[in-house]
Amino acid sequence: MNVPDISVMYRMLPRYVRNLVLLLTILIVSPACSFDYSSVSEAETERPDLVMQDVDYVRVKDGKITLHMQADQVDRFEQKRLLQVQNIRFEQFSKENSSPEAVGSAGYAQFWTATSDASFAEGVRITVNSEDLSVEASTLQWNNGQKKLFGPQNDQVLLKRKDGSILSGKGFSADGRSRSWTFAGPVSGTYQEETK
Repeated sequence: MNVPDISVMYRMLPRYVRNLVLLLTILIVSPACSFDYSSVSEAETERPDLVMQDVDYVRVKDGKITLHMQADQVDRFEQKRLLQVQNIRFEQFSKENSSPEAVGSAGYAQFWTATSDASFAEGVRITVNSEDLSVEASTLQWNNGQKKLFGPQNDQVLLKRKDGSILSGKGFSADGRSRSWTFAGPVSGTYQEETK
């Protein structure tokens, strides 16, 4: 029995019929092959979009350095608009001064790029040179909208000033606008009053 060669028969068809056959074949076969791009697994959302190691970052505004940050590793999560940072060290500069206004470090930090909020953990130390004040805590949270820094409600935050004041307490918060700080919980230490 002689079987006809399909490719020869296909080539014998007029061009518009061949195109129609090709189109119908694509329409019939394509629904069988589908990719679901909308469902992203939970494991994939936990994987960073970008990983940077040994980071040395400098932000410049109007020709002046406003921030210098170094970190062992920075993981960027685009969908969450989140940066996770390992072993961060930073210096923040004011417009008027070339020396750092604030210096800090933490073992771990998170920055939400949509709100500019941040959290710091694993041995947080921040020194605000313009206030002669240093803050040490296990964790601290920065709320950029309120311009407030919060310590843990049930953990100690240590404040030190160059005048010899040393305070340790719970429920710490600092207001960046009014340049004031408070403890909502128990506090102990030595406070030197300013004399005018």
